[in-house]
Amino acid sequence: MTLAIGTYLQLQTKEGGYTGFAFQNFFAGQARLYNKVEHIYAGFGFSGSTVDISAANISASMVFAVNQLDLSVFRQASDERWIAVVRTVWLDPETLEETSLFLEEVYAIVGFDHDLSRLSLRLSSPLDAISGQAPRRTLNQALVGALPATGSIPMR
Repeated sequence: MTLAIGTYLQLQTKEGGYTGFAFQNFFAGQARLYNKVEHIYAGFGFSGSTVDISAANISASMVFAVNQLDLSVFRQASDERWIAVVRTVWLDPETLEETSLFLEEVYAIVGFDHDLSRLSLRLSSPLDAISGQAPRRTLNQALVGALPATGSIPMR
């Protein structure tokens, strides 16, 4: 059986509170209940992330048609650093009923660009902090050998 893919988007505050905005991209003109949240239709495209060697999300894109609501919502989302929770689901192609969750991704909305026809969200992993490398290690003599007398450790 061939499956189709649908996407649910829920916008949250950076503290995790619900903003009142949730969208889906496969039932045109209809609202859809998923995870106990009503998602209204918004024609958007989503291209999931790729992962670099540190397991950080390095690219994802979300594109909407431009209208006054989108501009207003995503300006606020960008200014307040809202979180985008994106759930990609498998759909039965005949009924468009969800069969299972394929992937859940979480991004910080860090900006947007738009022209007269489309709005592109700039998404970043909220976990991509400068010191957020895993596994975390503390430098000690067993790992790096004797520290130089200058106290300076060259980065390679």
